Amino acid sequence: MNLENKIVLITGANGGLGQAFIKYCLENNVQKIYCCARDIKNIDAIDKRIEPIKLDLTNLTDINNLESSIDSIDILVNNAGVNNEKRIFEVLNNDFEVNTFGTLNICKALYPKIKENGSIITINSVLAFMNLPIMAQYCASKSALHSIMQAIRAELGTKSINVFEVFPGPIDTRMSQNLKANKATPYEIVKEVFNGVNNKTFEIFPDDFSKNIILMLKNNPEQLEKEYALSIQK
Repeated sequence: MNLENKIVLITGANGGLGQAFIKYCLENNVQKIYCCARDIKNIDAIDKRIEPIKLDLTNLTDINNLESSIDSIDILVNNAGVNNEKRIFEVLNNDFEVNTFGTLNICKALYPKIKENGSIITINSVLAFMNLPIMAQYCASKSALHSIMQAIRAELGTKSINVFEVFPGPIDTRMSQNLKANKATPYEIVKEVFNGVNNKTFEIFPDDFSKNIILMLKNNPEQLEKEYALSIQK
């Protein structure tokens, strides 16, 4: 995808992956970036192409205000998310409210603003395909998001909007700081995302970890489930 003169909107723009998206888009000569986050004080707006916007995905007023404040965009990057690391019987936190319903609500509000042949890029997780019980609520919210994005892809295919979904493994950001695993850098992930978009790969596995998990799911899913179950069997 040629990003030159494109208008991009990024949610979760204040995090490590969001910042990598901003850097990549600026390097590739976008026209404008709407940088949305609950806390925008960490968004460096030194470049005139950056417009920080306060956005809480669980707040419909914020979403409505965002919708009314922009004219059109070429690319929506759904990057905002949370991981409260809650097991399945623990009190429900806001994983579903942010990851699932928040992303759905922002897509519903903004898809009419996306230009013809524009794109939605949603950052999911390879854990959408296999639940890691130590963070079961997060995984379940991402599984539900995957189903939702499949439906959105079907709905918007008739409107010439491409819908991409990204399933990374651990990324070296604040969200995965407690996870002991090899982690890809945010910028590496972003580069692979746009490689996938360029190739019209609608489900993108951008790192070795995610590729290995999907391969194991195809070859030996029962073994992978047993290994993941060990996260709570101590």
